[in-house]
This record gives sequence, structure tokens and C-alpha cells, in this order.
Amino acid sequence: MRMTRRLRAAMYVVVAGAMLVAGAGTAYAAPGVTPAEVTLDLAPGGSTTIAKTVSTPAIPPKPDITFLIDTTGSMGGVISNVQTNANTILSNVASAQPDAQFAVAEYRDMSDATSFRVAQNLTADQTDVTNGLNSLVASGGGDFPEDGINGLFQVASGAVDFRPNSSRMVLLIGDAPSHDPSNGHTLADAISALQAADVTVLAFDLSGLDSTGQATSITDATGGRLFSGIDSSEVSDTILAALHNMPVAVTHKLRDCDPNLSVSLTPGSRTVTSGDDATFTETVSVGAEAVPGSTLTCKVDFLLNGVLSPGFTETISEHVPKATPSIATTPSGSVPAGGNVSDTATLSDGYHPTGTVKFELFEPGDTDCATPIATRTGTVTDSGTAASGDVTIGAAGTYRWSATYSGDAHNNAVTSPCSAEQVTVTPQRLTGRAYGLTADASLAGIQLVDIAPTPDTGDISTTSTGATSVPCTATLSGLISAHALCAKVATTEFPGKSVATASIDDTTIGITGIPVISVKTINSSSTTTCAGSTGATTIAFLKVGNTVVIAEPTKIQPNTTVNVGVVKLVLNEQIPFTTPDKGLTVNAVHVTVNALGLAKTNVVLASAESDIGNCP
Repeated sequence: MRMTRRLRAAMYVVVAGAMLVAGAGTAYAAPGVTPAEVTLDLAPGGSTTIAKTVSTPAIPPKPDITFLIDTTGSMGGVISNVQTNANTILSNVASAQPDAQFAVAEYRDMSDATSFRVAQNLTADQTDVTNGLNSLVASGGGDFPEDGINGLFQVASGAVDFRPNSSRMVLLIGDAPSHDPSNGHTLADAISALQAADVTVLAFDLSGLDSTGQATSITDATGGRLFSGIDSSEVSDTILAALHNMPVAVTHKLRDCDPNLSVSLTPGSRTVTSGDDATFTETVSVGAEAVPGSTLTCKVDFLLNGVLSPGFTETISEHVPKATPSIATTPSGSVPAGGNVSDTATLSDGYHPTGTVKFELFEPGDTDCATPIATRTGTVTDSGTAASGDVTIGAAGTYRWSATYSGDAHNNAVTSPCSAEQVTVTPQRLTGRAYGLTADASLAGIQLVDIAPTPDTGDISTTSTGATSVPCTATLSGLISAHALCAKVATTEFPGKSVATASIDDTTIGITGIPVISVKTINSSSTTTCAGSTGATTIAFLKVGNTVVIAEPTKIQPNTTVNVGVVKLVLNEQIPFTTPDKGLTVNAVHVTVNALGLAKTNVVLASAESDIGNCP
């Protein structure tokens, strides 16, 4: 049997024989390839092996079957058996292979008027085939050898119109050997013609066909079989058995394969008896350059005697897994409360990532990153980076960013760990001071009045919310008298704010040599935030000597100056400062006297100072 021709298309010639290997009722596996659909998820550079089973049909595919029968006088019983069972033979074959076609030819002796005739050329019409068989009549034959070699030569040389890529079989049925040469053609000529046409001969010997070894030579040379020792009543059954036990060469061919998908099978071919399974080991490899997220496909056609039939194509679908990039993030550095924070993400080890990165910011108490307080989305650039942009932060503490890459057609989504992106927000420094009254007066080097700030909160400095107040001073007496002197500093952590307030009732300044100053219900306040400072003063009544400056409760404009004789008063005195932090001092009343011969006087009533540091 020549495997090179079997890979193209097998042609079979059937000759009468004896041994029944498998009958028409034998059960076979459903023809086809298993598994027919293969789905893989190999990474670039990966490979796997798959066991393939090709279940061949009971009868080889696309069969072209020619009955070549000796119709000399001794063959009457054989011809009658074939004619009687023709429908059974034809139906059985057509049931297994619906595209089967048949031809009928006869040969006699060289001395007969017609030594070879095609009674019916290839056709799928079973009625025509039956009519062709029924047209055969046993007669003639002048001596023991007949003209079978010529009949084989004629069939192989074009007398029968075999279809391209068909499984070609000739059933040679006879009871005597052939002349050699036969009608001018030798045994070698017939074998060469059969081989050239890829024909396989099945020989059915009814007592003398192989008496000189011709049938053995022919079947061996064409990959066929010789059935001997049968009588005329067994011919039809033997034909059916022979058609169900033909050699089938199974090969494979790739098509429509992605260049990044490599498929190979071993061995290159297997030859089995029709109806049996041929097994192969299939190796599938994915190229290192395969695009993550893509689907690679390849089809493998399994050919039976060079013929592709429905059900014998395997489809391989390889879903290349998406790349899983790593994500590295860089949060902004420490910022003051109320400042701006941001985050950047860099993707690496992916496949040209595109898409977006969702940035989520979590407050200090949310250590598990459960509920974001801000969400921003950045587009991934060609360099694989994305930025959140600025987010205005709230109170001080340790905040956490989380960055989630959206993924794309080639890359999986990925999220940075919650603890990986911490940003520290520092609080504002909140400071302030408030007191009710301070006074200093001296004359000719003699200290007349020396009152330290009373009551006094002292310098307050904190980063948290709170309030500092001192007990109000009920009464001061002496050259300067006052009632209900109070001072307080209140702070708010966020938004950072410092508020200082001071108040006094019924103050009298009676220093020798200067007009008596009377003030009632004084309130001052100084408020500072990162946005700036404001101050306010209200005075219910102010009189200098006999001059009434304020007769009813009044909100005083900043830095209002009043001069009465030698007395200078600055009302709602506002003094901004920037060292060490920005802030504002508010003195409700600032009295000064600096005249020759008079007591040098410096009195501050209701002083409030607030400031703030570490602003964004």
C-alpha cells in the first residue's frame, strides 16, 4: 500500500473473496473527530497537548464502487446472487455514505465478441445501477483463462469516470485467472494503471481467480484484499463485509490558522480499518508575541483517504489571557488642612494599557477604604500614567488613596492596596490672647499706675478645637477703676479658626492732670482664619472730661482716632501682624497722653488677639 497516494485519495477495486470480517450489522462509533471544539486559555509562550480521536466511518468516504464481474458461462449463479441482493448492497453502502456512487462493468474471454463492457458508468441512482447489474448475462468463454487483466486496465484507464478525490473501489468477481497478456495488456500494465489512478482492488475468488497468483499480486499492489474459498451464494454477504473493512488512511491538514497559534499532530498519518479509531497527539503552542485579550483560531481538517467529510474538522479557539499590569502610585506629600492633595498612578508589565484610573480618597477613620469622600478619574497616557488632579482636603489626619485601573481589551483591571497610598494632612496652629485692661502711668519718674493685663488668658497655642477663658475680674479700683472685666480665646480645628474676645463695663480713668475718661460696656473681638482676619469693637458710652464722644452703643469703625485736649484715643484699634503667623490685634480703646508736665499715660481696654499658622 503506497501511503503517498493514500494521502491524496484512495481508489478501491473489489474482487470476490471469502472471509467475512464484519457484517453489515456491525456497530461503529459515530464518524468524526473528538473533541471537535477545543477552547484554550494559554498565556503567550504557553503550550499544551490534546489527545485526538478520529472515528472513521464503516465505509470510506465518497466511495466510487465499480462492480467488475466475469460474465462467462460458468458465472451464472454468482451473477444471480449479486443481482438478487443488489438493492441490499447498494442501500447499505448509501446508508453509511450517502454520496456513494456505483458503476457496473463486465469482462469475458478474448475470444468473445465483447471482451469488456461498461454496463453502467458511475451514478448515484440505485435504479440505474440495479438495471446495469440486471443486464449482465452469463455466456461465452472459450477456455479456462478469461480477460480480467484487460478489464482492470480499462477501468483504471478511464472507462469508468471516477470522481476527483473519491475513495475508488473495484469489486473484481471471478472464477478463473486472466490471460497474460490480456487483450494486449500485461499484469504489470494493469497494476501500474491501477496504482496511477489510486485504485484499490478487492478480489472475490470463486474457485480459480487466484489459481496463478494474479489476484494476490493485484490486491497486494493496490492495498486491497483477496477473499477466497466462497461459493456463489456467499458473494453478496462477502461484498458487504469487504466494504465495511477497508483500510483508511487518516491524515490532517491545517487551515485558517492565526500566525501566533502553532498546531502540530503526531504521527503524520495513521491507517486503520474503516470503522475503527485513529488517535493522534495534538500540540498547541501560543507565540510569545500573541496579543493579550485576543482570540486565536485554527482549523484542523482530518482527511480520510485524502477526502474531507463533514464532521472531520476540529476548531481550536485560544483565548489569550489579558495581561495583569502592576500599579504603582505616588500620593502628594504632606499638606495643611484645607490644602490640595493628589495621586498619580503608573502601570507597568501590561500590554500598552489604555483606559482610565479611578482615584478614591478615604478619610482618616476609614482604614479599610470602604467609603470614599472624593472620587476622581484620570485617563491613562501613552506612558502608562494617570493623575487624579487636585482634591481639596478637610481636617488633619492620615488620608488614604486607592487607585483602580479600569482595564481594557488587552489588560485586566487592577487596584492598589488601601494601605499603600497614605497622605498626611497637618492641622493649623491656632493661637490667640485676650485680656480686659492694662495700664501704665508715670510722672517725673514716679510710677502712678502699673496694671498688668487683667484678666489675661495668656498666650494660647493649640491645633484642636477648644476654649480658654479666665474668671472675669469683678472690680478694679484706684486711679483706674473698672467692673466685669472678661477675656476668652476659642479655637476650631477645621476649618481652622481662632477667636479672641474681651469685654469691660463701667471703666473710669482718673489720672491727675488729665481729663477724666468714662467708658461703658466695651466689647472687642479678633477672628482669624486661613482666609484672613477681621476685628470688631462696640462701645456703649464714652466721655472725655466734659466731652461726650459716644452717647449710645456704637459699632466703631477700625482705627477711629479721637483727640480731646492732650488725650489721644484710638477706638477699635486694629494692628495686623505676620510674625510668627498672620493675625490681628484688636484694642477696643487705646488711651495715650504724652504731654510735657503731665503724667505719661498708656491704657488699653478690652484687647483681643488671634492668629493662625500652617495654612495652605
